Amino acid sequence: MTDKPMLQVVDLTIAFPTAAVVDQVSFEIPQGGTMGLVGESGSGKSMTSLAVMGLLPREARTTGRISFMDEELLGRSDRQMRRLRGDRMAMIFQDPLSSLNPYYTVGFQIAEAYRAHRGGSRRAGLRRAVEAMDRVKIVDADKRVNHYPHQFSGGMRQRVMIAMALVCEPELIIADEPTTALDVTVQAQILELLAEVQQSTGAGMLFITHDLAVVSQVSDRITVMRHGRTVEQGTAEQIFSRPSNDYTRQLLAATPRLDDQVDLPEPILTPVGSEDS
Repeated sequence: MTDKPMLQVVDLTIAFPTAAVVDQVSFEIPQGGTMGLVGESGSGKSMTSLAVMGLLPREARTTGRISFMDEELLGRSDRQMRRLRGDRMAMIFQDPLSSLNPYYTVGFQIAEAYRAHRGGSRRAGLRRAVEAMDRVKIVDADKRVNHYPHQFSGGMRQRVMIAMALVCEPELIIADEPTTALDVTVQAQILELLAEVQQSTGAGMLFITHDLAVVSQVSDRITVMRHGRTVEQGTAEQIFSRPSNDYTRQLLAATPRLDDQVDLPEPILTPVGSEDS
C-alpha cells in the first residue's frame, strides 16, 4: 500500500428534487488501501458509491469532487464512464441473484464484461472467464462456466460476481454489502477471498457495510456516516478503541461481542439427582 490517493472524494453532495441524501462527504483511498464506509440503512453509503461509479439516477444533482487516479469523474458523460466501469473500476453488488441475468450462463456474463473492454473472440472471453472463476476458488470452473445463476448457491453466486468484477483487473473495487445475505461461514470465506485478491492485485477498495464486525476485518480506515453526513473518520484502531462520536459509540455498543457477560435466567426445573428430586 502506498500513501498516494487513488480515489479522492471531496465535499460530495448528492441532492434530489425533494431532499439531499449526501451532504459534503469527504474521504480518500490510497493505492492498495481499504476504506470502510459504515452506517445504518439510509445513511447515504450506497448513494456515495453510485456517485463514484457514475450510476446515479438522472434527477440526482451532485457537487464536490471525485478524483480517480488524478482524473475528475464528476461531469463526465455516461459514455466516458462506461469506459471506466468494469475495466479500471468495478463494483460488487449485495444481491447477486438480481444482478446476474438468469437467461445467460455465468461464463457468458463474465466473458461479456471482459470482451466489452478488452475485445477478443468469444472463445478467448470464455477462457478468461474460467481463469477468473478459478481465481475466486470455484471448483470445476471449466464445467461450471456453462451453468446458470440458479444452479449456484448464494455464496457461489457472490464468487461469480467477484470474478466478474475482477476479470479486467480493476484498480478500484467497490464492494456494496457483499456479505449481507450470506451465513457466517460463507461470509468469512468471501472476506478472506477479497483480502487475497486485493493483496495479489494491489487494488484499492471501498467496502460498504452496516456491520461493524465485518468492517473491522477488512478496513485500514473507516468513515462513519449518518443521515448523509460524516460523523467520524479515522483508522480502524482509532474507531474501535477510541471513538469520539456518540453515534459511533452507540453502534459499537450495539454490536454483540464474544466476551459480553450474559445473565442467564434461573432454571425452572430442578436438575435430576439433586436433593429436592
